[in-house]
Amino acid sequence: MDTVMIDELAPHVQRITLNRPERLNALDYPLAGDLHDALDEVGSDSDCRVVVLTGAGRGFCAGLDLQDFGQPPPPGTHRSAHAGVDGQAFLANLPIHIRGTPQMVIAAVNGPAFGGGLSLALAADLRIAARSATFCSAFIKTGLTGTDIGVTYLLPRLIGASRAFDLIVTGRTVGADEADRLGLVSRVVDDAALGDATFELATQIASYTKLGLFMTKEVMWANLDTPNMATAIALENRNQMIAAQSSEVRDYMQAYSQRHRDKRR
Repeated sequence: MDTVMIDELAPHVQRITLNRPERLNALDYPLAGDLHDALDEVGSDSDCRVVVLTGAGRGFCAGLDLQDFGQPPPPGTHRSAHAGVDGQAFLANLPIHIRGTPQMVIAAVNGPAFGGGLSLALAADLRIAARSATFCSAFIKTGLTGTDIGVTYLLPRLIGASRAFDLIVTGRTVGADEADRLGLVSRVVDDAALGDATFELATQIASYTKLGLFMTKEVMWANLDTPNMATAIALENRNQMIAAQSSEVRDYMQAYSQRHRDKRR
């Protein structure tokens, strides 16, 4: 993969880095294909519990590279380009792929997250932003619609319909502090602290059981679209009953109880 790098950030934590820093990691078809491949690779890593998604250099992802976005792979030449997937869908399916990755995905936003880059960040399970990060739903500025790459599904579920309409229709840029107030990101840290803060968050989450994390992610997102609380609780109950039968979970709970007994002595 030429435009995406994967490395181990910590035990049980893999990092995916978009690697077109000279273009602020703008999306083209080669990068989209490499990102699909990277998500497949980490998604099949049975040891991985958390994935950090970030960008090389000064930006997270500046959106579609309007200077040269290349040609989409013909059907059958890439595993995410099966029959019926045109170039639009090949790009637009990236948020679905991120959401479908079983590990918890943390977007470490280190600069501009515009257009498709915003959608990639929105598709993550958590977002942590450097203070210099900026966010923009830039699609409307192209002269097309403001509806692309999942933004009209993802953004309202994070910040509400009224605020999402504002950002999508105006195409205005918001800084990290406003993004925090809107609920678009989980936290904001100084630029120099982004690496350490992401590492701390990722390793904390990775300390929990793999089954617990995978099933929590699955039900959290399912319940956002569930029509009533009874259905949501039924899914939660199913999670707890399945997890209680896991040897990994039982061992973790026993060690957890032992640590607390030792503290009380």
